[in-house]
Amino acid sequence: MKARSTFSSALAWRLLRRNWRSGEIKILSVALVLAVAIVTGINVFAERLERSLIAESTQFLGADRIVRSSQPIPELWHQQAVEQGVESAQSTQFASMVFTASAADEQAQGSMHLASVKAVSDAYPLRGQLHISRTPFATAASDIQVAEGVPAPGEVWVDSRLLPLLKISLGDEIEIGVKPFKVTQVVISEPDRGDSFSLYGARVLMNQADLAATQVIQPGSRIRYQWLLADEPESIDQLLATVKPALGPHQRVMDLESAQRGLATSLKTGRRFLLLAGVIGVLLSGVAIVIAAQRFADRHVDQVALMKSLGASSWHIRYLYVGQLILLAIGALFIGTLLGDGLQRLVSWGLESFYPIQLAAPAVYDYGIGIFTGLVCLLFFTLPPLWHLPGVPPLKILRREMQVASLAYSGRFAWGLLALLLLIGAFSRDLGLTFSVVIAMAVLLAVAGVIAFALLWGGRRLSQRVGHVWRFALANLQRQQGRSIMQIIVFATALMLLLSLFSIRSNLLDEWRLQLPPETPNHFLLNIAQYEVDSLQSLLQEKQVEAANLYPMVRARITTINGEVPDMKVAERAEVLRREANLSWTPTMQADNKILSGEWWDTWQPQAGQAPIGISVESEMAEHMGVTLGDQISFSVGGLTLDATVASIRSLEWDSMRPNFYFLFSPGVLDSFSPTYLTSIYLAPEQKAFINDILLAHPTIVVIEMDKVISQIQTIVANVSQGVELVLWLVLVCGLLVLIAAVNASMDERQGEAGLLRALGSGRKLILGSLWLEFSVLGLISGTLAVMGGEALLIGLQTWVMNMPLTVHYGLWIAGPLLGAALIGIVGMLSCYRVIKTPPAVVLREA
Repeated sequence: MKARSTFSSALAWRLLRRNWRSGEIKILSVALVLAVAIVTGINVFAERLERSLIAESTQFLGADRIVRSSQPIPELWHQQAVEQGVESAQSTQFASMVFTASAADEQAQGSMHLASVKAVSDAYPLRGQLHISRTPFATAASDIQVAEGVPAPGEVWVDSRLLPLLKISLGDEIEIGVKPFKVTQVVISEPDRGDSFSLYGARVLMNQADLAATQVIQPGSRIRYQWLLADEPESIDQLLATVKPALGPHQRVMDLESAQRGLATSLKTGRRFLLLAGVIGVLLSGVAIVIAAQRFADRHVDQVALMKSLGASSWHIRYLYVGQLILLAIGALFIGTLLGDGLQRLVSWGLESFYPIQLAAPAVYDYGIGIFTGLVCLLFFTLPPLWHLPGVPPLKILRREMQVASLAYSGRFAWGLLALLLLIGAFSRDLGLTFSVVIAMAVLLAVAGVIAFALLWGGRRLSQRVGHVWRFALANLQRQQGRSIMQIIVFATALMLLLSLFSIRSNLLDEWRLQLPPETPNHFLLNIAQYEVDSLQSLLQEKQVEAANLYPMVRARITTINGEVPDMKVAERAEVLRREANLSWTPTMQADNKILSGEWWDTWQPQAGQAPIGISVESEMAEHMGVTLGDQISFSVGGLTLDATVASIRSLEWDSMRPNFYFLFSPGVLDSFSPTYLTSIYLAPEQKAFINDILLAHPTIVVIEMDKVISQIQTIVANVSQGVELVLWLVLVCGLLVLIAAVNASMDERQGEAGLLRALGSGRKLILGSLWLEFSVLGLISGTLAVMGGEALLIGLQTWVMNMPLTVHYGLWIAGPLLGAALIGIVGMLSCYRVIKTPPAVVLREA
């Protein structure tokens, strides 16, 4: 038995070598290698890019996770972090007046400033880098260095703009509380600049060890304590689970999702796109393998019949072919993994060469999906077409016209659907993405056969009214109707996936670009008194700085909704019920606001029994508070009661970087409450020093600097965009492989047809033209079907996966059919061109 097994293995190896030399198995092996290579390349690159972007995005926190508190962090927590091996650091943030030595001199100007002070421990920052310089407002790389620690005790590092504000230089002293500090460095950038607390006033960075000596922290002081953590997610989760029972109402765990929702959403959407691209790469590779396996099986029917006529059993034949597949799989998985690794390294090198990003190192388990894909494709896509070979009767060697029963199409479809679910589920780990792709494929297959048959039937009637070239092309489509319908389905599937991927990519990039358009306001001016409005506007006009509208603002607290105090459940959903809210009013809405229900002030009239004062509520806050049109909301403004009726519910875009409010009143209602004003402005980097002019002229104005936060967001989104672009090119290569494999699958029949036509006297031009028209018609029909299936897929992706607004892609209905006709027509003509150049006798003999 062992000798027989050895003999069968050796025979399988010899058959594999013979099939390779004859070229019959090359397409199958190339398709399998490319499937493994493309999936490996996409997955490893996507995983590296995702880990790098996550690591880069944590710079908004300076850590992987933060525990934020209004009370000091217990020392026991720090000890538990040390015991569990989790890196930790501390920061304490507060606003404080800082003074120079001349502050006591009444004639001194600009000798004090309300600064944003941050005291940090020696381990800060845990993620990202702190950049410092000896040159204020430094932009040249030669003037900026990465800090190797934090300020030494007795020293501080300050924002560039604090120097002219206090009229000091490096080496001078400033006072925080009762303690003097020496200014030794200028802070150019810090990782967690996106923290809203750090946006008020110029930054002063000090050592945590000096905090007590300043004596600025007193009972009732507004202080933010932060416990920074960095490690693997599992380790941090384990530590937080330990301290969670001790977390109080004033302590909150922060991650990227909660700290920067817009950025987190962009990263999550980008990750889903990369997963979608990988899934589509898997599907296209599987289609190519199915086509190649079917051609391989069709060309081996005679070989199997010959072996059976010589006495080979069905079991022995199945063993031989399974053995060939195993040997093929070993080589294809090895070569495909190497090629995939080389591909992702090439793409990564290109990305790192042109963009400021350092990709994370690949992990060993990142290569597993490529190997898994190869095995699933081999089992579910290759075995079904080959399964009927052991049942080929020996009589087939004599009766070539005898039909051989193969696995029913329903069985192949079931195996393919199972493989589809396995591959998409394993690759994406996203149920919404899995069901979106599966439903779109089902829709496409359900209508493709019927529509393709109807269009081909219409082509038969059309062929009676056209010239010779068209008649040849349309007649060939009719004569090989089954082959034509199958090719249409394959072409339509490939085009559908590619068009859907391209559309999602375009919508995704457009959405990111619209989030932060050029000259987005990057500074907010708050606490502008009524008497300062005119002089501030004059100063802005003098410097040719364009500002958004000046919005009046009054702080108030919601007391009742429809006469009742909101309960704790409502207050937990709507955080504005737990603090004072900013109220404003405006006669006209901003462009990024939209009325969802109700009326604006120019048409709104209170009903009988309603408060005569109208209020417009932001939609998400209205949902959290449980208020609708006509509800009554009572506010306490400086101890005075103000009742208002909900006149409208509106949406707004918080990412527009323009002043926005949860509550907008009708004009003039709050004029008697001594409002302050706020606005937003855009300053180019070279205009940064203009902030000092504003603060020198208006010391009480609070400036919130968003430029560095915007710069970080734009850098990360740009890196995600480039990754999306590169992955798209990889999938396009995979789609082209499917088209070539589908064309080559019918090459044997086309060789015989072309040889016969040439032997009967048809010219090369006529044959080539008819082939081009045939493939163009197939491409036109396939492109039309692809758009139908693509719209179904895009609806599912936009609804369940990408969380994007539903849109009809009118451009696809024009581009899809034209692209299909042009692309498939060119690929088909080029693939068949060698048939036209070969002498008819050679073609007929090979066929």
